[in-house]
Amino acid sequence: MISVDLTFKEKDKIYLQDILLKLENNPYSNYEFFEEEVDDVINRGEVPAELVRLCEARKNIDTFANPYIFIHNCPIDPHLPYLDFKSPVIDKRIKKLSYVAEGFLLIYAKLMSQEPIGYVNVNDGDVFQDIHPMESLCETQSQKALNDIYFHKDLANHYVRPDWVNIIGLRGCEENEVYTCFASNQKILADLPEDIKALLRESEFNTPFDDLTTISGNLKMGSAPDHPVLGGATDYDIRYFECRTVGTTERARGAIEVLNRTLHSVKTPIHVLPGVFIGSANNECIHNKEVRLISNPQELRNRWLMKTVNVNNLDQHAKHVIPGKKRIIAG
Repeated sequence: MISVDLTFKEKDKIYLQDILLKLENNPYSNYEFFEEEVDDVINRGEVPAELVRLCEARKNIDTFANPYIFIHNCPIDPHLPYLDFKSPVIDKRIKKLSYVAEGFLLIYAKLMSQEPIGYVNVNDGDVFQDIHPMESLCETQSQKALNDIYFHKDLANHYVRPDWVNIIGLRGCEENEVYTCFASNQKILADLPEDIKALLRESEFNTPFDDLTTISGNLKMGSAPDHPVLGGATDYDIRYFECRTVGTTERARGAIEVLNRTLHSVKTPIHVLPGVFIGSANNECIHNKEVRLISNPQELRNRWLMKTVNVNNLDQHAKHVIPGKKRIIAG
């Protein structure tokens, strides 16, 4: 169970929505100016006090013990376009004329002292990314998938792995049961046998780079190196993508079977409907997408979440940033 940290009062939601509807700069073509507008909203004290207090209280917590922040009834855009199944990213840039969701995601990141980043190989570096089906990628293990996405951490095998992944629901159909499930490292490690944890610390595993990173032609990534699943930046780090990470030895393949059973035994499902926000510490938990019941197949194509991936310190990744692009990673 993941407890709700804050439910916006209706008057506060409408108040912040109205403020964010006044944002004039397009974050996809003028991100720097958009960020300045959002800074002005914060500096004028226009963010509801409950959100400010929550972020102040939570931004320095132990994320191993509590890797989630869960908010209900968040402001989103009152009028959302339906996006072309063939090219939803391009269509969004043309048709989406208000930026409430983007403004809320950036306000939250700033209050939490997080730094949103983009990747040149993912939506050409857009900071605000869509979890929305796309025809040519609908069978992949990416944010453009139509069906299940297996357990993973965002960009777990990338040289710049996000510290936080923040998601807000924009369009969803209650009769379609599509869940984002989370499993914390703490619960996973508590349930794994000691001999399996020891095996997972060996460099007997390989995870290909994610689909979006490799499909893009912007920058060739080459082959991913072998790696341990457990350990790295922290003793509890889990570097894994279910059904993509493979064991290079027989004993490693056996350890993966145990890990998969454990992930599914401790997972918690979240139905990310419009206005639902979940921020997850990317290095302290692992998540998936499960399509359990579809009563309205057409609406599954229109399901739309928006996310940012964020790091705690931009300077730490400066050598991977495209020159002149403060937040865009070469990769």
